[in-house]
Amino acid sequence: MRISTSQMTNSGVRQMLLRQAEIQHTQLQLATQKRILKASDDPVGATAINALTAEISKLEQFNANADSVKASNELEESVLSGVTDVLFRMRELSVSLGNGTYEESELDSIGVELKQRLEELVGLANSQDANGNFLFSGGKVKVKPFTIDASGNYQFNGDQSQRMVRVSSGVVIPASDSGFDIFVKIRDGNGKFAVSSNSSNTGNATISPGSYEAPPAFLAEPYTITFAVNASNQTTYTVTGDTSGTTVVPATVYQEGEQISFNGITVSVVGDPEVGDELNIKPSNSISLFDTVKTALDGIEDYQENLAGRAHFTNIMTNFQESLDRAMDNIDLSRGKIGARLNTIDSEIDSNLSLIVSNKSSLSDIRDLDFVEASTRFSQQLTVLEAAQASFVRVQNLNLFNFL
Repeated sequence: MRISTSQMTNSGVRQMLLRQAEIQHTQLQLATQKRILKASDDPVGATAINALTAEISKLEQFNANADSVKASNELEESVLSGVTDVLFRMRELSVSLGNGTYEESELDSIGVELKQRLEELVGLANSQDANGNFLFSGGKVKVKPFTIDASGNYQFNGDQSQRMVRVSSGVVIPASDSGFDIFVKIRDGNGKFAVSSNSSNTGNATISPGSYEAPPAFLAEPYTITFAVNASNQTTYTVTGDTSGTTVVPATVYQEGEQISFNGITVSVVGDPEVGDELNIKPSNSISLFDTVKTALDGIEDYQENLAGRAHFTNIMTNFQESLDRAMDNIDLSRGKIGARLNTIDSEIDSNLSLIVSNKSSLSDIRDLDFVEASTRFSQQLTVLEAAQASFVRVQNLNLFNFL
């Protein structure tokens, strides 16, 4: 078999080019510290790299979401802590207002502070985050949640939804709460029923907040306790259902401080009622915290300095105090939920970080270069290239004309 000079030249050049390409590839690996530079280097490894990179990116986004929702919940918890402080002060003022020792001017002075506290409370309920989003508007983050209408009533303008943020593949955390659930959805009185007195009463009877123990969740109807005098000139009371008109408790001799119990309701009355005086028991309704405070302020404004007026005012304060207690319970419940969320967020962040570290370790095993092996291979490839170049030169000199 005869091999032409051009064949030998082409073969030699081809081998040197192949060796140079190998060296270039290894040199690029050393420069980038990566074993796989293109999919053809390791198709299986390249697929695994893509999957791991996508998973790491997803986990890092989850943690970014978690940081954001954590900040939102921490801000909300801080605001609700401020609300709790305001409510405690209102509770102190309500106790002072109901002790019956203040003159009208002193009541007015306390009313001024109560009004300021109400404004502070509304301001907290309308809090915004760093992005200008309202915390308690539900899904309507750009809508101011609480405003006052022309009649002086407080209106909730948001919705009852929650902004949800995913912090892991299986966990979604609320970024906020609706102000309706926190500030509006509060039952007045003791949570089962609220007590009050007729403003036209002439006696000084006051009624306790009472308690309710019966299978139904709430009262079947409102009731009225009406006072009269019997033939023996004894003060009596009758309890009537307002809706049904049924006499629930027939005329019974009134004993101051004695419990009045019927249909699971237990209350006590203190003072000296007059004939025709009425005390009311109505099922609890949801009323906003702001309107509850406004009712107390109206009571201060309408206060009458006499026995009947003082008793009526005391009944207003009794219901106000009970409603404040329900509001504080509701705030505490919301803060408890936020605390549970924050614990969950911290747990998910730690879990995501562990997965990120694990995936990055797996990614490094597949993608990163074994520097020692690559350096040794690079040296070998240089030696092979030098040998190929040297042999090419010697083969080129094997020409018949050199021997003629």
